[in-house]
Amino acid sequence: MPSSPARSQEPSTWRTVLTRAAITRLAVGWCAVLLGALAAPLLPPPVPAPLLIGALAMIIGVILWCAFGVVHEAEALAHRLGDPYGTLILTLSVVVIEVILIASVMLGPGDHTTIARDSVMAVSMIILNLVVGMCLVISGLRYGNLPVNRVGTSAYLVMLAVLITTGFALPAVIGTDGVLGSGQAMVVATLTIGLYAVFLWRQTGAQAADFREAPGMPPSAARPGQDGTDA
Repeated sequence: MPSSPARSQEPSTWRTVLTRAAITRLAVGWCAVLLGALAAPLLPPPVPAPLLIGALAMIIGVILWCAFGVVHEAEALAHRLGDPYGTLILTLSVVVIEVILIASVMLGPGDHTTIARDSVMAVSMIILNLVVGMCLVISGLRYGNLPVNRVGTSAYLVMLAVLITTGFALPAVIGTDGVLGSGQAMVVATLTIGLYAVFLWRQTGAQAADFREAPGMPPSAARPGQDGTDA
């Protein structure tokens, strides 16, 4: 049977995922990786300062552009899934980007034994202070009084406090000079993963309603699809 005109005009799944912008970001990112691999043998140290600064600026620019593209796609997917799955998608996308960057530094030349700990600590401080503060200020200026999901916010903050204490304070108590042994590190890692797994189980299960946006949100701040319409 011939397909209906409405169905034939709908874009395919591949076209909605592999958009022109997404393909461009993929191409630019991999071209930058290939260019760096080919140029590395041609630039023996010491590299001139202007050339080094230009290369670093290009690398950082490509990383930021590709990272924002990932976050943009994750946000579009989050709008389709809704809370709490949308929040989880955004969180995992940012965490994966951070883990990849930290792993690339740790696998590089030099001694980077504390880079993972220091990076996670810095990110935690930036998120809990700068990012949260900017969100509160900007949303307050744009929308005025905003309802707060007290239950979900409290659960997030408690979980963050437990994980940060487990990852940063516990080694100072049970470790040697603040460093965990192999067995201790395995126990702490298992405990951390278990805690977060239980949190995700409750967030996406019986307590999913506690992590949705609070009622009474201004219509202009509502996500697409939550007011009965779809983007």
